[in-house]
Amino acid sequence: MANLIPLTFSLSRIENLMHQVTFDPLKMEGDIITNTSMVDLKMLQPTLRIFRDVMESGLSVSPYLKVETLGSWAKIYSACSITVSGVLLKAKVPVRPKGGGVVEVIDRQPVRFTDMLMYWATTIDPIDVLISQELTSVLEMMRTGSGRILGNLQEAPMLAVERIEERLEILAEAGFSGVLDMGEPNMNVLGVSVERDHVGLSLVGGTNIVAAAMSSGIRIDTESISGLTDIREMTHIEDLL
Repeated sequence: MANLIPLTFSLSRIENLMHQVTFDPLKMEGDIITNTSMVDLKMLQPTLRIFRDVMESGLSVSPYLKVETLGSWAKIYSACSITVSGVLLKAKVPVRPKGGGVVEVIDRQPVRFTDMLMYWATTIDPIDVLISQELTSVLEMMRTGSGRILGNLQEAPMLAVERIEERLEILAEAGFSGVLDMGEPNMNVLGVSVERDHVGLSLVGGTNIVAAAMSSGIRIDTESISGLTDIREMTHIEDLL
């Protein structure tokens, strides 16, 4: 009888990476979790311009990227929002990723998750699935203030709220942001329930920049939550254009 290879669910892979995050937002050093995208080298500058527009709209996690040239292709490393969870974990906040999905935004206010896949129930990253289904309208949201963007949901014990808020403020000062909503204890976040005595934290998806590029007709292949990258190897988007 052949040996069976156990399935690795998305949550296990995410939690493994979270525990490896060493990023210190005060010193701007250490490893963050990144998404990886491949684009034709000829389309690199147009792609980066779209990325910048999305970043300036507040629909990304960070303005820092790492770009490598591989023959006729460019490999782009961008910040993943799970980095925030890793930083919280490092600050002794037992945060747990819940799921990734599509968030409806009306008049620039996030309203609800319209689609969501739970990390514990899938072996494929939910954001990769949702991007492939073309369920987002990031460019429309940027133009009109209403549309559908990528986001995810984390949850943590309600006693950690003060520590979470402090760490989020430090991250924001370092250029890492993207909080869509933080709920009250025991309250739904954007229509999704959280465990009792917990709070929910919804963050923008780091691959909103990719969804916008794809909507513009740029061929781009992406793997979400693909690995770790030293923040010191990354460059601010303005310095890449």
